[in-house]
Amino acid sequence: MDVRLATKDYIDTLCALYTDFFAYNAVQLPESNVAAIEDGTYPEAVIDSPNGDIFIAEVDGTIIGFIHVEKETTPPYPSVVPHKFASIVDFFVDVRHRKKGIGRRLLQEAKSWAKARNLAYLELMVLEDNAMGKRFYEREDFTTVSRTM
Repeated sequence: MDVRLATKDYIDTLCALYTDFFAYNAVQLPESNVAAIEDGTYPEAVIDSPNGDIFIAEVDGTIIGFIHVEKETTPPYPSVVPHKFASIVDFFVDVRHRKKGIGRRLLQEAKSWAKARNLAYLELMVLEDNAMGKRFYEREDFTTVSRTM
């Protein structure tokens, strides 16, 4: 398995994976997610952005997963100590390739990305009903610090 930074050469493949990602989320939370089709606008904007990156995982010449990580800054509230942190925006491994260490490897890349930028921590959101995802993140030492209701 090879993990590397996505470039515009991978837009078509990212579109297919994002479309699968949207369909997966639409099943998990049908009242607020739709099975959209990615046209390339979003991944291209991330690739062009100075604040985020997409890493791809390739197995036997096929791109089978990605993770999108962004640099974030706390809002300017007087009650919050200002700091910068990393956020996992999107994370997906093709269902046929799960439980093979690919997600862990992509997550390691996001952690290294955040550390190289001296960001305070790495955060993410996971759907409440995504039991498999929550177990994965807990095994990777993530803990719940807030809940959206």
